[in-house]
Amino acid sequence: MYIINQLTALILSFLFTLGSYAPENFAIANVPEKSADSVRIVSFNVRCKDDTFGSVKGRSQLICAALEQYAPDSFGVQEATAQWIEILSENLIDYDCVSRMRDGKASSEASAVFYLKDKYNLLDSGTIWLSDTPEEFGSKFTLSFCPRIATWVKLENKETGEIYIHINTHLDHVLESVRVKQINVLKVKIEELKTEGYPVVCTGDFNTKEGADAYNEMKPCMNDSKYLAENSDDGATYINYGKNIFETRPIDFIFVSEGVRVENYKIIDEKIGDMYLSDHAALCADIIF
Repeated sequence: MYIINQLTALILSFLFTLGSYAPENFAIANVPEKSADSVRIVSFNVRCKDDTFGSVKGRSQLICAALEQYAPDSFGVQEATAQWIEILSENLIDYDCVSRMRDGKASSEASAVFYLKDKYNLLDSGTIWLSDTPEEFGSKFTLSFCPRIATWVKLENKETGEIYIHINTHLDHVLESVRVKQINVLKVKIEELKTEGYPVVCTGDFNTKEGADAYNEMKPCMNDSKYLAENSDDGATYINYGKNIFETRPIDFIFVSEGVRVENYKIIDEKIGDMYLSDHAALCADIIF
């Protein structure tokens, strides 16, 4: 299987380079219908680097195609290197992006938020570091493997005047105790944003499971859209390109503030041949404020 996956990735990457397999030819089944008055939110850990299951360049064609077909109002991406920000910005021309790198390293990552630029005005935005000094660039808790951030946007619908706030994050992947500390910093920012009186959605790779300490720490502040949705999926989001067949619980979430209705919650785990879009499945939630 390892050899087959390697060959599949190489062939697809070669075809993408030649342009003979265009993203528009990749059709995704079962994209949920979105009602006219709902807002579609997507969260996607795009996997920062090349690996044996596909290059960034090759997988990006599929990821851009998927995002085009889901057509979210806004989406948050995790592990978004400078290469990923450039690819997504160049290919998804209907979107603008708010992005800040977590540190000054060449391999640095953003937790960027993209939004439909013709539909929304960007009223405000910012980034915090999930540390004791949230305004300090590159700061982190001592035991955190690397700096972690949360980036947020405040968006106004140009036609209706409706406003919502989307904050996107990626927590530590090693220690649950660090994730709990990071959640507490995140909660302070979310509660501050909520005082403006607008709905807040929080997307991200939380690297924690339902029922774990960090997840439980988040719940008093925000609701898990999975359990509010009228039509809901269930299953793992860290799929490791289909190899993680024994896991059943998500580590990626779309949280929402009180008083919102969720129509659909979907795990986006489509693939082409043996090639998954990422080691994580993406999430989609259709929300009515």
